[in-house]
Amino acid sequence: MTSAKAGGPLNVLRPQRLYEPVTVKIAREDLDGNTVPPESSEEPFWIATLEPEDGLYLLPPMEPGHNPPKGYAPVHRDVNRIIKEIDRFGLDTRGRNNLLSEQADLVVKQVTDPRTGRELRAGGNTFTMYELVLIANTVQNALAEENVAGCVVTHGTFTAEETACFLNYCIDSDKPIVVCASQRRHSSIGNDGDWNFVDAVRVAGHPEARGRGVMMVMNEQILPAREVTKTSQRPDGFVSSGGVAGALGSIESDQVSFYFSPSRKHTFRSEVRMHGAIPAVLPRVDIIKTYAGADDIPVLALVERALKERAEPDAPRRHGIVVEGFAYDGKPHQDQKPALEMAITKHGIPVAVANRGDYGRAPRNPEELFISSDNLMAVKARLLLILAIEKLGMLTPYRDAGNPTSDERARLTQEIGCYQDLFDTH
Repeated sequence: MTSAKAGGPLNVLRPQRLYEPVTVKIAREDLDGNTVPPESSEEPFWIATLEPEDGLYLLPPMEPGHNPPKGYAPVHRDVNRIIKEIDRFGLDTRGRNNLLSEQADLVVKQVTDPRTGRELRAGGNTFTMYELVLIANTVQNALAEENVAGCVVTHGTFTAEETACFLNYCIDSDKPIVVCASQRRHSSIGNDGDWNFVDAVRVAGHPEARGRGVMMVMNEQILPAREVTKTSQRPDGFVSSGGVAGALGSIESDQVSFYFSPSRKHTFRSEVRMHGAIPAVLPRVDIIKTYAGADDIPVLALVERALKERAEPDAPRRHGIVVEGFAYDGKPHQDQKPALEMAITKHGIPVAVANRGDYGRAPRNPEELFISSDNLMAVKARLLLILAIEKLGMLTPYRDAGNPTSDERARLTQEIGCYQDLFDTH
């Protein structure tokens, strides 16, 4: 046993399930801890029998072979257990519990990694596109079930905005999808995650949530997946980016309130959505930063890798580049531009430019071969470009990059225009 009972310091209490009924004597105290004087014939305690089926109880951790816990273990808690703990111990502003069981019949669908056959438990800081695809396919399969009204995706905060955006573009359903996360860990002081999860369930079950695409619920706000971004580690650290978008609505103690709907194409209206399982290997798109002193070395390295992977059997065969360029128009550094143009005209690699200021739209320059990312931040533009390449394929390069024919110019311009249409409407 590892607890104060084993001779160590006083441990934090953890929710645990009793093995068998136990009768306890509880000191007569009020909620402020003041002694309640018993009547002359009464004992100075109450007697209660605790049953295992009553639920979890806060007790000192008792786990063989371990020292008293001094911090969080480097594992991700099972959501089934977290749901039980929230329902048992979580209180709203009116002191009520059972906040989840009263809202919905929750069924947990684990994301299974076929490489291991086990549940996917990984921090967002380790995610690749492979994990995003696993999550998306699990969500798509869950929503396809007739009796499922909506979906809540629990997530770490590092890449929650990217998962939300990816789902927003590729899921073929009008049922509500809500991503939620926690800036402060479960059971920690000031934990916001439990409240976010309850709010997410309330939003996913709301009749007005249908057809609004993927939403992220954080800090009692309903944020659009296309624009939401993490700015800090505080509970209010998730905001709408791009300079024009705000929250879609809010959650209060009495109701969920919607005020706006996304106008760009998403989920069941998205032109890059998947109608079946999303393939494990998607096009590879990388982001290049523009700054004073930037040169073409990263661009040339990405092109070299793209050409190499085209000949490898299990590697991505199609590639793209997003440039986080200067504010306001996403323009790359002059020393990056020739290599980027070569990537397009010689190798057919689409290049999208995003505003590094993350505020306002990057206007389209008809004299350039670059795709404007509108007001999307670079990490969101990357996801859209991945799905756009999957849909449209690579660009057709010039036979002689230094001397293209008029027909080749017209064809390339037309193909880039198809990409631009997707970025203008999504």
